[in-house]
Amino acid sequence: MTNTATPNSSTEITVNGTRLSVSANHSLIQALWKTGHPNFKSASCLEGVCGSCRIMVKYDNQSAVNMALACQSKVEPGMQVIFPQYLEKESTALLNHRYRLQLSSESSEQLKTIFPEAADCRHCHGCTVACPKGIDVEQGITLANEGKLAAAGDLFINCVMCDLCTTSCPENIAPNYVALFARRTTAVNQPTPTNLARRLQALQRGELKIKY
Repeated sequence: MTNTATPNSSTEITVNGTRLSVSANHSLIQALWKTGHPNFKSASCLEGVCGSCRIMVKYDNQSAVNMALACQSKVEPGMQVIFPQYLEKESTALLNHRYRLQLSSESSEQLKTIFPEAADCRHCHGCTVACPKGIDVEQGITLANEGKLAAAGDLFINCVMCDLCTTSCPENIAPNYVALFARRTTAVNQPTPTNLARRLQALQRGELKIKY
């Protein structure tokens, strides 16, 4: 993917079926903002949460449709972009994924209870192909199903919770939330670092002064 536009030049692209003239030499999201285009619903990076500017994009020199993030995609002449809406199945599937973190040696069994659909993975590779961060999502689900939660969580260290893996899953698995559970439960079951424990104890004894 190349961009040979000169500074301050503009180029034509299509966004959600509408032809737009946008500034070149910008990321897609920056170019849209510069046109006065309203912020997209759920584009919450401005509020400190990443992953909402997910896009489906096709370039003139490519036949494939790629998944990407608008903040990391440079404007290309003739690019065709879709900002997919959150599907109803996502919110429905996530309603049952509520849990309370606790010290437990049965975390893998807890995962099976909270995310029973994870065991139905078809290994179709759709989630991995859809990931704009290049995460081997399918492998993460495989590791989680095998009870290897720490390894599963580590695979998702660059996950931005864009939900593209969820929308691509025919079994309504929410891989990013499986990974989030894996990372959380791994952390809560790890011993508190010695230096942190000492600081917390000192704070409880009133020995540390907090400056506001």
